[in-house]
Amino acid sequence: MLARPAILLAPAAIALWLGAARGFAQQDGGAGAVPRHASAALEHAARYMMALPARPDSVALAAQGTQEGHWRFVNRAGEMFTVGTADEMKRVISVLYPEARPGARVLLYMTGDTVFRHRATLTALPAAAELNLVVRGRSYPLRRAGPAAGRLLAEVRPNLGLEPGDERLFHEVLRHLARPLRDARVRVLALQPGGPRVLAAWPRTDPATGRAVVDAIDPASLAAAMGSLAGQMLVVIGRVEDGVLHIRPSSGPEHSLRVDDLFKAAAAADVNLIVLQTAATPRQPGGRNGLWQGLHGPDAEAALRQAQLADLLSGIAGPGRRLSVAASGAGGRTVLEMAASNDLPAPLPARSAADRLSGLVGELTARAVVTGARASLLGAERQRELDRRLLAAIPAALQMGYIAAVAFGLLGMPVARAWWSLVWPPEAASEYAGRSGYWAACAVRGLAFLLLFVPMVAAAAAPYNLARQIWEGVRAPGRAWRWRSGGGDPHGEAPEPAARSRERPRFEDAGPAAPAQWERKAGRRAARG
Repeated sequence: MLARPAILLAPAAIALWLGAARGFAQQDGGAGAVPRHASAALEHAARYMMALPARPDSVALAAQGTQEGHWRFVNRAGEMFTVGTADEMKRVISVLYPEARPGARVLLYMTGDTVFRHRATLTALPAAAELNLVVRGRSYPLRRAGPAAGRLLAEVRPNLGLEPGDERLFHEVLRHLARPLRDARVRVLALQPGGPRVLAAWPRTDPATGRAVVDAIDPASLAAAMGSLAGQMLVVIGRVEDGVLHIRPSSGPEHSLRVDDLFKAAAAADVNLIVLQTAATPRQPGGRNGLWQGLHGPDAEAALRQAQLADLLSGIAGPGRRLSVAASGAGGRTVLEMAASNDLPAPLPARSAADRLSGLVGELTARAVVTGARASLLGAERQRELDRRLLAAIPAALQMGYIAAVAFGLLGMPVARAWWSLVWPPEAASEYAGRSGYWAACAVRGLAFLLLFVPMVAAAAAPYNLARQIWEGVRAPGRAWRWRSGGGDPHGEAPEPAARSRERPRFEDAGPAAPAQWERKAGRRAARG
């Protein structure tokens, strides 16, 4: 049986290894440097761990599990310890932190590949160790949940846990959750049979208060009405059973809609859709939409102004309850399945953004208990493209290209203006009965020139004008020299014959060949000037 590779099998080996580790650390810049033989992921986790403030009652280690079942640990001094057996795992703290007191907290900052691809190796870690996942310069505490605590949740907020399943989807969801809520354009819908059949491209506001209100829409027209809301986020509320959303309008009996049909319509319209699931069937929301303008007004708290989508989901769960999120991908979109539970050990911090948003969500749901939520979100790249648009119907690349063409075309404005005069001659005031008509025509011509012709000829006019300016700059010293020597003005115009120091003979006194001779000389001077 082949011996498993391990380090530190004897005290002499311990001393030898620690000396080599310190040598690596010193070669990389002294204390706090990562050993050169550490992987890029472990180096990233180690540098993050080293940047954290030290705690006297705890020890911090960067950790990475391998496919073979081995572990590598790095302490704050940059010393690395490789573990291959259970006995070696017990000696990690005593070797890397010999000064640590017994019973000190152990904080492990693990690499992403350890959690996403080698999760089975987590069973070898000490049971009391506090696990943290380090990705993209941040760490997320890992909590065990579910039956026998076999399920891991990355704690994005104190009561919002994201299941680290597929690595690509995990990063995709993190980008969504980090999106500022003020930019998400969250619109709450009230599904009212017989209500409006279209949704305005921008939320309606209360004329008295100026605040956004809940958008009412006929459920039968909701799918078609989403077409004008690309990039926005819609929230609908109801009780979900067997894939059917049951809603209770302000008057009349309950109505039902298939959730899958709503998500298909949202995908076709490039809309983010969140369905809040309640235990009972609440009345549809009414009044103002605090999720839209409540974050922008002068009375909004600083925490709300900085709120992110993660804070909204945390507020949906409510104080003292946990919302676990599982992500899946389909058709270029991200689907979130969120379930609420009461296994949160501690309540939310007082007056946090999530706490305030929880109150706003409670107003919308008529204080009904939210049992979960389901969301269908755009891909992060698609969302960024829609956010960059100034006009919703035109792709951002075309809009940015047009703006760049206009800016580039301004460099060739003199040349473009001369060409434009050939295409559309200037207006003549005599052709119009009044000054208003003349100035209106001039305005139309100017706008057509600036918005259409300038970007159209930018690729030719700007280089041509630049080349002409360069040529004029090259000729400037020669013109200045001729002007100083009396051979002409600095702009290259030939001087008048009377300004010459020596008078030219008159044509009538120079004979029949003189006029032609002087004309040829004048032509040569003009060509040189």
